Amino acid sequence: MEQNTFTALILFSVFFGGSIAQTVPVTTYVTTPKVIEAKLGEEARFYLTYTTPDNSSEFTVSRLGANGTEEILRVVDLTVTTNANWTMAANVQTSAVDGDTRRVNVTIYQTDFVTHEGDYVAMVTGSDGAAQDLFTIRTLASPDQLSLSVSSRDVSEGTPIQFTCSGNTGRPEPVVHLLQRETYNGTNQNATFHRVLSDTSPSGSFLENGTFSLSHNFTWTPTWQDNLVEFRCDISYNIGLGTALSSAQSNQITLNVTSTKIIQIETKPQIVRYKEEDLVVVCTLNKPETLQNLFFLQLKRRSPSGTLNNVVSVTGATIQWQDQTLQNRANVTGTVASPPTAHLSMVIRKDSVQCPLDFTEYECSLSGFGTGATGAFSEITDPVKVSYTVQPMLIETPKVREAGSGVDTSQREFRNGTVIELTCTGQIGSDQNATIRWCAKTAGAPTFTGLSNAAVHSMTTSGPNCQNIRSSTVTYNITSSDIRTEFLCESGYSSQCNSGTAKQFVTISLDLTKDLPSSTTSTTPEVTTPSTTTSTTTRKVVTQGQNTGEQAESNTGLIVGAVVGGVVVLIVIILVLVYFLILRRKSAGESYNTTKASSKSSSGGSTNNQIPEIKIQKAEEGPTKELNYVDLDLSQPSKPERKSRVVEICNTEYASVNFDR
Repeated sequence: MEQNTFTALILFSVFFGGSIAQTVPVTTYVTTPKVIEAKLGEEARFYLTYTTPDNSSEFTVSRLGANGTEEILRVVDLTVTTNANWTMAANVQTSAVDGDTRRVNVTIYQTDFVTHEGDYVAMVTGSDGAAQDLFTIRTLASPDQLSLSVSSRDVSEGTPIQFTCSGNTGRPEPVVHLLQRETYNGTNQNATFHRVLSDTSPSGSFLENGTFSLSHNFTWTPTWQDNLVEFRCDISYNIGLGTALSSAQSNQITLNVTSTKIIQIETKPQIVRYKEEDLVVVCTLNKPETLQNLFFLQLKRRSPSGTLNNVVSVTGATIQWQDQTLQNRANVTGTVASPPTAHLSMVIRKDSVQCPLDFTEYECSLSGFGTGATGAFSEITDPVKVSYTVQPMLIETPKVREAGSGVDTSQREFRNGTVIELTCTGQIGSDQNATIRWCAKTAGAPTFTGLSNAAVHSMTTSGPNCQNIRSSTVTYNITSSDIRTEFLCESGYSSQCNSGTAKQFVTISLDLTKDLPSSTTSTTPEVTTPSTTTSTTTRKVVTQGQNTGEQAESNTGLIVGAVVGGVVVLIVIILVLVYFLILRRKSAGESYNTTKASSKSSSGGSTNNQIPEIKIQKAEEGPTKELNYVDLDLSQPSKPERKSRVVEICNTEYASVNFDR
């Protein structure tokens, strides 16, 4: 039994010790930022770290380009060399963080998009393998204030005009917008600007310094309700930024619109914030002096079938409804008692507006008698469309799947090199061309930055509450930088990431446990974070060409296992010896007797197996002295004359005693 125990302990110790040895981490890895945003012409600072036990290792940083890679800097044993472009443009210093970790501090004096913008690979090569990772330098520039001009401020209704938005928009390439702010009773108090036209590919050109010079035209056909309305232009960016850039909004232009028609129709506002503003349609007279009297004013609207149907009219001071359904949701006032005060106004309360039913074309008409020789007179306005805007509010949590699997997974940890697909479905608001944007933030990064990966968007579908719905899918390659990467999908956003009105998050991490091999002949890198304060992303490295290293790790595991096993066995032997010595020291003497416990009870029945009781007795003669293990005479098996005991002397350093039952 003791031999079996010994064998089991040896096997357990070798296995356990070997397992411990196999978790010794690969000690070569790289830590870099994921995205570095640097403003043109300004100083940019960042750092890279690499860890390797090999003092003779080489660390390089290269810029990736269409024609291959260009080595930027090389570090060998804390000695730095840089290429010609970076020698004068940057300061690179190295320092030791701890015994195996080194830090490369980079300061770019004046960031230039030609020299610095792009994708880079950082690589460390040592005797135990190689490790590499990618990072990006993205150059930015704040825009100047834009200028808005118009071909004519005084314009007749229905005559097209041209707005021109121009100026330096900085970097990156912008999306340009024409905005409008309506007036109420001659004032724009409490009114806000909203976009009426946008262009994602504006006219302009990039300058030598990398900034974009904008000169873009918008064609606009004003209506009567554009009279005294303010316009301006502004820009945004398709890619989400982590750095805030200054505003570029232009000056404001007010139009003076004249009309030859007597009757006019206005919607207030022209673009209704759904569920936030009332929908107001007003029929008024532009030149009441040309009419002697009025018979009626009539309001019509276009139905879903495309026909213009009567809604409500006013005759004298009497309101007459033709659309009984709408009557329950709207309030109407009006009179035609006198041409100067003649009007017909319908208000659909914001909590009663139905979308898209109420957001359609409306038309006003009149019948009356003109002054002079005009006689009977009637007129109809051109139809005007009431538009709406609604901000997205709901978006689903991103779904994750491995590329090509076709099945969503609840798994959120993936191995290095795994290609995943992230899909987000949700509201995009009233703009059918709006998209869902993706941003990401790695562990330790201060802000989200936009993913440069091109997202694939589904067709837009109409949902409830005037919301358009679509999905967005982005493909992402898990790298060693994704120790813990948080992804953001958002709609209703501005230039900066995490500014959307609808947004959701999902966190993906690097699966370290799956990198552990089942065999005890290989090792797995384990990530450590250098003790630095600047925000960077810790990266677990995929090592290459480590057959020699793995074999060495395997031998190390076997050696450590054997040592641990030997120590465990030695401890067990010592405990056994101490156990016997304590029992024997209860009585000082050179001889001892053992008393066998009774194998039967007093009633003659059998008893349970019992551990034999060992009694140490004093010798009757001779001097008394302390019994020590080395004083036992194990060479005379017949000395304890006990027929019930058979004492066998084994050729070992301790005695084995068998007890008869």
